[in-house]
Amino acid sequence: MMRTGRYVLAMCLVMLCSSAFSQRRDARDKALDRYDVVCNRLIELRDALRRGETISAQELSALRAEVSSIRSNLQRSPEGLTPEQTIRFNRIRRRYNYGYELKELSMIKAIPVTYRAKDIRMSGRYPYMEQPYYDIGKTGFLALAQVSPVPDMAFGLCLGMLRSGKGAYVSVVSNFKSRSASIDCLSDGTSSGNPVWVSGRQDKTRLAITAGGIFRVADNVNLLAGAGYGTRKLLWENTGGDWMRVTDRSYSGIAAEAGALFTLGRRESFCLSAKAGTIAFKYLDFTVGIGYRF
Repeated sequence: MMRTGRYVLAMCLVMLCSSAFSQRRDARDKALDRYDVVCNRLIELRDALRRGETISAQELSALRAEVSSIRSNLQRSPEGLTPEQTIRFNRIRRRYNYGYELKELSMIKAIPVTYRAKDIRMSGRYPYMEQPYYDIGKTGFLALAQVSPVPDMAFGLCLGMLRSGKGAYVSVVSNFKSRSASIDCLSDGTSSGNPVWVSGRQDKTRLAITAGGIFRVADNVNLLAGAGYGTRKLLWENTGGDWMRVTDRSYSGIAAEAGALFTLGRRESFCLSAKAGTIAFKYLDFTVGIGYRF
């Protein structure tokens, strides 16, 4: 009789432990179910952004907080997850892992209550803000040092602003030379139909001031185009020591240019530019630049 009572008591204890474990396991399964539902909703929000719709910043923040809480509770569960639950948890986490990009969305105070599709850039299957760094310490102001190696060496500076995929700039390129000429001549060695005698010395002056726009066309790639005023002079010295302007090799008038601006690095801080330009559509030059976006 005593032995039978012991068996009954042991069976009751086993059933109680099994019931408690089952309840705890059901709670973890329910948490995984909710984890899956919340992540599905995040995917729906992502797809809505792709379609150009607006989404609620409050809902996004609440869903992110819930996902973080579920993950934390499951990972710190004192009973631990079963092998099957662990596989399911990792599968959901890998599938819906938005990473640091969505975390930064909640940090941006300058964005209103809705996010627009044009503010979102897709990385694989996950969205993230295209301009979070502009709103966190970056003004979008850029400065580049420029050099034009051909056909005449010249140096310059380009200042601009690039935010939200568009901007503007001002550029100055010069060889920092200035020389006046009292006589005009042609490259065939004549002046007013008469031959001229040259000493063999020559000089060149060059200046181009342009302004234009910057337009983003792809990740880290922007097109730029501008116009302004430019002048380039070729001067020869005659045997009398006077300087003569070679008119058919000297140009002044409209300066136009077009090229590309590349923003490099995770925060798009470093800038490289390459431009082709012209003065009066007769003189062609090439300019490259390197700089920083603040």
